[in-house]
Amino acid sequence: VEKRLPWGVIMLLGGGFALADATKKSGLSQYLVNQLDGLKSLPPLWVSFIIALGTTMVTEVASNVATANILVPILSQMSKSLCTNPIYLMLTAAITCSYAFMLPVATAPNAIVFGASTMRTVDMMTAGIVMNIICVFTTWGAVNTYGVPLFGLDTFPAWAGQGCDFNVTLPSPGLWG
Repeated sequence: VEKRLPWGVIMLLGGGFALADATKKSGLSQYLVNQLDGLKSLPPLWVSFIIALGTTMVTEVASNVATANILVPILSQMSKSLCTNPIYLMLTAAITCSYAFMLPVATAPNAIVFGASTMRTVDMMTAGIVMNIICVFTTWGAVNTYGVPLFGLDTFPAWAGQGCDFNVTLPSPGLWG
């Protein structure tokens, strides 16, 4: 068992969980919420796109689970400060954190394929960047079109807390109706 078990993959996943826990305990999560406060000046559609791109890039060097564990609570708090439905940004990040196509370290399947084949890192990056770009645009478009009426992303839900008397998720009230 010791010789056939992919210990590197197990350590990679365990490291992702440890990284997520350390981010919460060290206060880095709250620091990132404060730093991302500057995105308030941008329209929510652009914020969503920036989150999609950023999440995709982070998940290339950290495990998908760690990326989601770190970003989802941060985006929940950020959404409240932007007065947008928290699901709006969290859904985008939750989906795009699975787009780890470029590097062997990104996911366990990538590491397994890389280790068991003669594929070079450059080969993975070449194919992976194209896949990442297509998937980011597809997800961003899906969340901002049929995701809005499907999940009610155009309203600030009562369960998310108080303090928002208006909603800025949509660029104009009649765009989706």
